[in-house]
Amino acid sequence: MVFVEGTKESIQGALAVFDIFAEWSGLMISIAKSTLYLAGVSETETNNILSNFPFAKGDLPVRYLGLPLMTKVMRKQDYFPLVEKIRGRISTWTTRFLSFGGRLQLIKAVIMSVVNFWSTVYLLPSKCIKEIEHLCEAFLWTGPELKATGAKVAWSVICQTNKEGGLGIRDLKVVNRVNVLKLIWRLFSSKSLWGRWIEVNLLKKKCFWEIKEKTQMGSWMWRKMLKTRDIARRFHKRELGNGVLVSLLGERGIVSLGIRREATLEEAVMCVRRRRSHRSQLLNEVETQLVLAKEKLRDGVEDGNIWKRRSGYKKEFSTHETWSQMRTLGESCSWSKAVWFSQATPKYAFMTWLAVRDKLSTMDRVSKWRQGADEIWECQTSGILLSAQTNVWSEVLAIIMDESLEKKKRFCLRYAFQATIHAVWIERNKIKHEVKPLLIATVMKLVEKGIRNKLSILRSRGVKGWEDGLQYWFTRT
Repeated sequence: MVFVEGTKESIQGALAVFDIFAEWSGLMISIAKSTLYLAGVSETETNNILSNFPFAKGDLPVRYLGLPLMTKVMRKQDYFPLVEKIRGRISTWTTRFLSFGGRLQLIKAVIMSVVNFWSTVYLLPSKCIKEIEHLCEAFLWTGPELKATGAKVAWSVICQTNKEGGLGIRDLKVVNRVNVLKLIWRLFSSKSLWGRWIEVNLLKKKCFWEIKEKTQMGSWMWRKMLKTRDIARRFHKRELGNGVLVSLLGERGIVSLGIRREATLEEAVMCVRRRRSHRSQLLNEVETQLVLAKEKLRDGVEDGNIWKRRSGYKKEFSTHETWSQMRTLGESCSWSKAVWFSQATPKYAFMTWLAVRDKLSTMDRVSKWRQGADEIWECQTSGILLSAQTNVWSEVLAIIMDESLEKKKRFCLRYAFQATIHAVWIERNKIKHEVKPLLIATVMKLVEKGIRNKLSILRSRGVKGWEDGLQYWFTRT
């Protein structure tokens, strides 16, 4: 795809370049197979172009690299392919028996990657984001059936971090805003063709901060970027060296200060001899800073752009840190490390997360399994806990949350805890669906076998500190 100005001369120039390319490569474009898409071009100019070039005329929106090119604000028919692509991905997973943990991984790794590809280019409508979140929520709790009911935990809680008691899925609205801020940062910091085009055609020697929000210039996405300036102001700063002030203040600002258009910071410091009062708060602040800058002037150093990070303002943009500063922080929970620890099995961890949140369904028909669950837990941990062995839920949680325990002991306790919860949940489902459950002794053997297999895997992978992990489990009694 080639972008040109919507004039006959511009198209002739592009075709001339293709002719030169054909002379030394032998490869020629096929005009008969080429399509011309016009936007913002008068009807007279359109007819003039089509009468001189044998292009087929196409209509916008058209898809390019999987994304729609639009001249107006994104509507439902524009983001419909994104929603359907997500729905199609989910439908391809119907033949697999996915656990809750497996679905969570697919949402994070696959679905969110598809959405991020769009959100780095467009500010998605709120309805689009809600529709995607509803699909993800339905898939997480009901699988490919995508039922609207059955959620055990609110989506707002799920979008919190693991440390805050959530599942670590990022809020799409916040992620989308961060990506728009990254576009603004690229406009300031990079020398890309896109940035230069905006400077020439949209800014037109003006400052980005003084462009009117309701301007008719540029695309709908450009106007969305302008509406995000209030957020960008909280993060962006201009580190003044000896640069030209018009890039910061705009044309009107330098006139109000009484300095010439090409004036650098050094010249402005020498020109401003006394303070004046301005209507613009920015100009008043500039007057104040010019007085202070006289002592700190860095001759020969160009202006630079800096972005707010957690450790202060830096010369690099960080997507993660910008996201963490924009999101609404939740309270940290004490049990997060006991659930989401290193080398945990995802499906075990997910069920433990539900159990700690008291979201696992209970039924009278399963009450007889209370004693069975205690037996499984005692079988796996009595040799580790010794006199501290307990079956009281609150006391068990306190033990597995204890960070002062020796590493191998802590891991074995946590993994045995999660394996026991998962095993009991499996048997509960069998009772619920009127399937005969396994004997307690059989379940205990399966749980212990699973723990030993996990330790064997850690040792075979050479995980640091687990060379003798399996030996520790064998000698725990």
